[in-house]
Amino acid sequence: MLAAKTIGETDKVTMLREYDFTVITKGELAEADAAKALAGYEALMALEGGEILKKEEWGNKKLNFPIKKSFRGYYTNYDFVGAPTSVAEMERLMRIDDNVLRYIVMRTDTNKDGNIDIEVRKTELAQAERDAREAEAKKRKE
Repeated sequence: MLAAKTIGETDKVTMLREYDFTVITKGELAEADAAKALAGYEALMALEGGEILKKEEWGNKKLNFPIKKSFRGYYTNYDFVGAPTSVAEMERLMRIDDNVLRYIVMRTDTNKDGNIDIEVRKTELAQAERDAREAEAKKRKE
């Protein structure tokens, strides 16, 4: 038997969009603490059908100027598909997180309807990465 909808209740269709997300955490953090801080944001990315397509850890780098009294930062970049509500919540939490020095989230898809085939996008990213490696290897041989 189907449950009756209450007044004002609608069927929610989650629109997934593709984002590029870079975060700089404090470089003074132990590796385990940095991973723990990022794990919460990774969980938010996966909410409502979202998925992390690619994660790149760029490592601990010296900052050009101190940010929140830190001279080093640990850079991590994500390419993920997620709901706009998850991104808004992630940004809200990052503003109050003392371990996050800076972050930037950019929407990278051009779909207006929010239909993204995650598996196709994963294969496109993997192919682009393979092509880049092959080009680099070819460049080294020359």
